[in-house]
Amino acid sequence: MNRDFSEALDAAIAHASVIRASAKGLQRILNAVFLDGPFRPLKNFANGTWLEHPLHPLLTDVPVGAWTVTLLLYIAALFFGVNGIGIAIALAMGLGILAALAAIATGFMDWMDVDPTELAVGFIHALVNITGTILFIIAWIMLYTSQWQVSMANFIPALVGYLVMALGAYLGGELVFRLGTMINRNAYRSGPKEFTPVVEFDDLPENKPQRFDVKGQPVLLVRRGQRVYAIGAVCSHYGAPLEQGTLHDSIIECPWHYSHFSLEDGSVKRGPSTAPLPLYDTDVKDGKIWVKVNRVTQAVSPH
Repeated sequence: MNRDFSEALDAAIAHASVIRASAKGLQRILNAVFLDGPFRPLKNFANGTWLEHPLHPLLTDVPVGAWTVTLLLYIAALFFGVNGIGIAIALAMGLGILAALAAIATGFMDWMDVDPTELAVGFIHALVNITGTILFIIAWIMLYTSQWQVSMANFIPALVGYLVMALGAYLGGELVFRLGTMINRNAYRSGPKEFTPVVEFDDLPENKPQRFDVKGQPVLLVRRGQRVYAIGAVCSHYGAPLEQGTLHDSIIECPWHYSHFSLEDGSVKRGPSTAPLPLYDTDVKDGKIWVKVNRVTQAVSPH
């Protein structure tokens, strides 16, 4: 039973076999091209790993604003008799088109790492936004070929494109706020604020990630020689159990989407994740490993 329109829409998209098959096919192609090899750095850039923030949502605001200005200028020209603003309309529309193309590209880089329901909804989200962008491209070309003369003919595809873009934005909101795509899975982690005993030092095997529940917080311990590292045990990108990950020197690799995190400070070294892991201070006394949340992690916790 679906309790509201959004839930029914998401379910209809997710259960459509044609959409699922098409989305999975495209995902396989993108994985083959970008998951490993020479194009992986391009994916990291598009994910926003370098920025420590997803790049896609930053870019999506630009076409929304630019195309809103476009419509307002069209209305001023067509319905209020303002003359000589065809070039201004073209500039606003063109900026939106360029930003939309960048948003589409970065969106696909985020989309290729999601689960089946989000994969299907995200696929339709992308198709809708691509359609809206094409309509604005058509409007821009019509405006150009008319030597920047504003007319109802070049206004109509822009208006329809704007309405299509609004639908795409709605689906984008569904992906984030209802389905939880690309949110930080450690946003509500906090504590312990005081050193807490976890395990006997000699019972922690070397170079083998181990997960422990420390006052309700999932903590990953890694022992290398006499040093013990402690970071969050849940991948910030999609919640993967990092104790199942692979160690590469001082890096832990996520077992699901292959993000890399530093054992030293929990920072992201390779995407798709953009948010660092919680960091814990460690101490060894009385033969036991003790941990407490690092003050930087605690400072950004909502609790």
